[in-house]
Amino acid sequence: MYKATVIIIAIIIFCGYLYFSKPDTVVINEKGKCEGLINKARAFLQGDKFWKLQLKMANEIYSKSLAPHLPSSSEMQELYHKLLEDEKALNGKMKELYTPEEQMANLLRMKADSIERVGKWRVIDDATVAETMKDADKFKIIIPIIEAKLKSTKPQEKPTL
Repeated sequence: MYKATVIIIAIIIFCGYLYFSKPDTVVINEKGKCEGLINKARAFLQGDKFWKLQLKMANEIYSKSLAPHLPSSSEMQELYHKLLEDEKALNGKMKELYTPEEQMANLLRMKADSIERVGKWRVIDDATVAETMKDADKFKIIIPIIEAKLKSTKPQEKPTL
């Protein structure tokens, strides 16, 4: 009897957790299926509440992916410009110690580093844009699926003649 009581209490607590908890992100895939056993249980216990939350989350992520934002490399570029200014100041103070050849070599090194970094930033930004577009396309598919699921669970009104 004691074991049965403990098991029943554990099941009640677990069901309560499932009913009141929510996933941290959208757990609906492009086919309209919940990913994960816990999320399937949440969808079953919460009903429309779960689907409305998923729709809200999907719309927020979709809106963020379409909103204009700074390139992901902008912070790195800002730090690089500060570093470049400091390097120029150091080279200005050390100029007297360098031969003309060394001065030219330092100038060319700085130019080469700048060209390399621009290429790396472009790759980073292109990858970020590609990932953002992938997310936008994914949610463009998921949002109508969730909306259809919500409409199909609501009782239909009878048309008046």
